[in-house]
This record gives sequence, C-alpha cells and structure tokens, in this order.
Amino acid sequence: MYSKIGIGIDTGGTYTDAVVYDFTERRILSSAKALTTRQDLSIGILEVLDKLPPEFLKSAELIALSTTLATNACVEGKGGRAKLIFLGGDRKVINEFGGKYGLPPAEDMYIQESYTKFSGDIEKEPDWELFTKNIKEGFKHLDGAGILEIYAMKNNAVLEKKAKELFQRSHNIPVVCGHELFSDLNCLQRASGTLLNARLFPVIKEFLGAIKTAMAERNIRASAVIVRSDGTLMSEEFAALRPVETLLCGPAASIAGGIWLAKAANCVIIDMGGTTTDMALVKDTVPVKATDGISVGKWRTFVQGFSIKTFGLGGDSAVRYTDNRLFLEDFRVVPLCILGARYPSVTAGLQRLVDNRTLHDIYLHEHYLLIREVDGERYSEQERRFCEALRGGPRILQDAAAAANTDIYNLNVSRLLQEGVVQLCGLTPTDVMHIRGDFSGYSRDAALLGAEYMAINLGISVEELCEKIYDEVKRKLYLNVVKILLEDQDRHYMTKGISPEAEAFILQGYESARKGQGSKSLSLSFRTDFSLVGIGAPIHIFLADVAKMLGTRAIIPDHFEVANALGAVVGRIFAAYPVEIHPNYNMGGIDDYTVFGFTGNRLFETLAEAEGFAVREAMAGAHAEALKRGAQGEITLSYNSNRKDTDAKGTQVYLGTTITGYAAAAANSPAPAVLTGC
Repeated sequence: MYSKIGIGIDTGGTYTDAVVYDFTERRILSSAKALTTRQDLSIGILEVLDKLPPEFLKSAELIALSTTLATNACVEGKGGRAKLIFLGGDRKVINEFGGKYGLPPAEDMYIQESYTKFSGDIEKEPDWELFTKNIKEGFKHLDGAGILEIYAMKNNAVLEKKAKELFQRSHNIPVVCGHELFSDLNCLQRASGTLLNARLFPVIKEFLGAIKTAMAERNIRASAVIVRSDGTLMSEEFAALRPVETLLCGPAASIAGGIWLAKAANCVIIDMGGTTTDMALVKDTVPVKATDGISVGKWRTFVQGFSIKTFGLGGDSAVRYTDNRLFLEDFRVVPLCILGARYPSVTAGLQRLVDNRTLHDIYLHEHYLLIREVDGERYSEQERRFCEALRGGPRILQDAAAAANTDIYNLNVSRLLQEGVVQLCGLTPTDVMHIRGDFSGYSRDAALLGAEYMAINLGISVEELCEKIYDEVKRKLYLNVVKILLEDQDRHYMTKGISPEAEAFILQGYESARKGQGSKSLSLSFRTDFSLVGIGAPIHIFLADVAKMLGTRAIIPDHFEVANALGAVVGRIFAAYPVEIHPNYNMGGIDDYTVFGFTGNRLFETLAEAEGFAVREAMAGAHAEALKRGAQGEITLSYNSNRKDTDAKGTQVYLGTTITGYAAAAANSPAPAVLTGC
C-alpha cells in the first residue's frame, strides 16, 4: 500500500525537533531531537535529520516547518535593524499612543505628508522629489524597511505602491508595504506589524537558508511549507516576504500538535520550551482565536492567529536574584551545564568563584559566548574588540569586561546581545534538572558550581536554591493558567488585561494551594474543569503539581516532546480576503455603493449588484492569496457576509457590508488546481 510521507521540523530556541508522519495511516513513524545551534542553524537541523531513518528522507513528499525564532525575538526584544516610512503620520499621535503598539518614537521613523483625506481621496500627490532625496540617508546598514500610508486601505494603497517603487530604486534591502500585510484601518496597529515584519527579515532569512542548506546536503527534494500564526501553512517564498506571519508560528504548531496528541475536548495546552512558554485555550477541540490580531511582547499587530499567551519561561530562563530574592528573567541564556560540557575551562572558572566565596550583587558567574562574527562597519571599536576576545571561547564576566577595556560596572554590550551576535550564559532551570537528576546529558559539575555560587550569595543551601527555582517555574505556570481562564470567562479581563493587583490576588491562591492551607481568616483557591495538556521537553517535571493545585488533571501525551514538529506537518493552507461595501449617502438617502475590491474599486447603483461583485472579488482575492501561500491541488472556496446597521432614533441606518472570501487547500495534495464550492 502506498503511503504519503511528510517530515515536520521545528527549530526552537534550545532544541530542534523532527517527526516522520504517514499521511495515509495518520500516525507518527519516527521522531528525534537535537540542540539548536545558534551560530549556524543548519548544523542542528542536519543533526536531527540524521537521527531519522534515512529511507524516509528520500521518500518524503513534504517538509513542514515551524519555529519559535520570531516569537523569541519579540519576547526577548531582539531582531534586525529596520525603519518605518510613515506617509501621513502624525508625530504627536505617534509619540503619545504609538508605544502601546510597540512603535518607537516618531523621531526614529521617516514621516512625510501624504495629502489624503479620511475617505481615501488624494488631494494632491506627495512631494516625491523630496521623498527620493530624503530616503537616500538613514537606511544604510539596515536589514529591512516598511512603508505605511495612513489611509491606504481606502485608496487601493496607490501611495504605498509608489513609495515602494521609489525606495527600491535607491536601496537593495527587503521592503514590504502595510497593505501587503493587513487590510485593517487602525494605522498605528498596521504600522506596528509592518515595522515588526521588517525587523524579522533577517530572522526568517537565516532559518529558511539553514533549511535549504540541510535539504540540499541530504538530497531532500520535497516541497517545503511553513506554519502561520493560525496553524495553517504557507510557502517558503511567502514567508520570506511576510515573516510577521510566523510571529506565533512555533506556538501555533505546538497547539495543533497538542490537540492531535491529547484528543481532549476542553483543555489548556501548555508548551514549555527553552525560552518561552505558550498557552492556548481549547473548547470542544477547537483552539480559541484572537479577535483583534495577536500580540507578543510589546508588539500589537493585526496578524491573525490563535489566541496564545506567550511569556518568558523555559528550561533556559535566566535565574537571578536581588535583595535576597530569587526570580526568573523573561530571557534565555545558555545553561552552564551545556556551556561546561562544550568548554571545560568554564568549570575551572566557576570553581575559583566558589572557592573565593565572593559575595556580589552583580552576577559574576555569568559568561559571554560569541555566536557569529560581526560586520566591522556596523559596530563600534569596543564592540569589535569584545567579540575578538570571545573568538577563543566563552569568557566569565570579569574577564569579558577586561577584554572590552572596561570593568563589570561599565560593560555595555546590549546591542551585541540584542542582535544575537553574543549570547549570555548563566544558571537556569535546566541546570537544576541536572543537579536533581531530572535530566542528564551535559555537565552536572558546571551546573552544581553555578548553583553553589548563587546559594552562597543568597545565604541558603544548594538544595533550598533548587527547590526555590522549581517553585518559581510552577508559580509562573499557575499564574498564567489562571490568567488565560479568567480572560476567557470575564470580558473585563479580556479587554483590560489582568492588573498587577489581580495578579497578586492570584498568587495568594498559589501560596494557599502550595501550602495546602490559607490564613486563619481567609482561604483562597482557584479550580477548573479544563485539563492541562503539557507538551515540550521540560513540562512533565512541573505540570502535575500545578494541575493538582487547580483541582484538575495533567495530561502528558505520547510524543509530547515533539508536538510542535507534528503540528507543522498536519496543517493546511488557508487564506481569507475581505471586501468592503460602503454606501454613499446624499441628502435624500443612499446614492450608490462603492466596492473596495481585489482588482480595484467599483461603483454600483444597487446593493444587490454591489454584493454580487464583492463576492466574486472576495473569492478571487482569497484564491490568489492561497496560491501565494503555496496552495497546490484542489482549492475550496467559500465566503460569508457581515452586514452592519445602526439604529438612529428608531430608524435603521445601513453602514456597509464586509464580504470575506475563504480558500482552503492541503499543502500535500499533488492534484492540479481546481476551484470548487462557494
């Protein structure tokens, strides 16, 4: 019997996973894990492929990809250098409200008057000669650019298209316009997603380049697709131009994989990786979707996707302390156990710190590791000198500062860390797993020495330190499970978020549940009927205790550690395209109707004519979008209609209609393209 084989690959911040999936029998045939190699992603990808049976590499017809690299970049504040061109932007509005969407100050953008009205009508053309002159400066050494015009969605984005054409004459860097990404009106939210897209160009370029290298070296000829933030798939070419669509790529794949593995109707799926933890609510086997675009870190966008809560918590979260209080940072560091296994000199340096019993409020045990070589023109002399000193291997903090010709108080390598040139290394929950025997494979000695040094500074034993670190992981998990359930249950929390005061209240519940009792005057607890489904390598260590505190059960399914790679390979390609119908009123009522269509804008005398044209345009737009995303074979088209009316003193007033076309196709279908349904 013929079987169609697909391979799912997920590159996370710490591990790269792979599964072999049989589409015919709908089962996993093999799986593997390898460390993600930040200095060259293809090394880790090749290693995980080589752990799979070689016959499957030859017979695979589809390679499906997911990655948390974009997610991690947002959570950790990393990414490439990029700049936004904002035509018609208001500097005062941007500076007052832009930060809520993740935008930088107006001074960090190029802003020029566009002379467009709210209706989208263009009073006069922008000064294109001035535009061409001004954009020649300020874009050197950038990784990408974004272009946005304030009312582009109402004039077929003619000014954005013109600005892009002129920009490409002057610069050879990737550039994408807001209208190519989003069709929503809020210009600040569109601007946020457009700028973020530009910042993610080098992130996705590195990932896709590594995939192509690995496939070429292993002679894999299958077509490749990548997961979008809503769990559907798109082509490599589409992802390269719209990397913002991968914003929740890894989390969306893990949710899809978790649903497939656990088969739980109502649950919270929790995927803990090395850098972040992702949570999603599933109701009647369907993941809840974000209603107004997804947000990660400081970025609030119009990217469509699952409603996923992503926060900085993973096996490689940095453990730190202040004022005798231990806490977990939101960012990832290389665990000391992994660093010590690769570089034996690390253990000797940590031993000296422990022997000296040096107390300090600066983290003297942390190291710096060079990930990639620097471009001399982009960095200062001190930054280049610092990187040169790391070429021989990692340096402990004091040595690293000396190499940069400074001391530990004035060392500033934040740009190198932010841009992924240098990686920080320190104590993590993964190190504690090695100390306690919950995980092995790397240097327990390096992990133990790092823990001993921190315990000395906190005045506690190593055993107490390890217990506190595990407790912090469970505390964060408990807090965020309750938050996602509260936001679903109460619209106030959904729209306003969970305040710091409410978080403190939730954490009181955690303390009561952990100790098994409340205060003499008050006992507080939270309970849920939703199961907690754990996926990701370290989650099984913590989830049972958290579920018990919430009065529910933990499910750790088979293949839980590679759920995201599975989720990538079982996805489908899906596209939507909205078309707006706007009534044009005069003193006597509605004069005619404007349809803002896929091929252009048209006027119609009757609503029926406008609706007929809008349906055809919406489905044509969805079909074209599906093809861009890599759809092959049979494409199923459909649409829905959303009419908007309001009541004005007892009279219904028609405000307009949105016709949304939908196109769905299997990424692994070899059949010729056929249009069906409507």
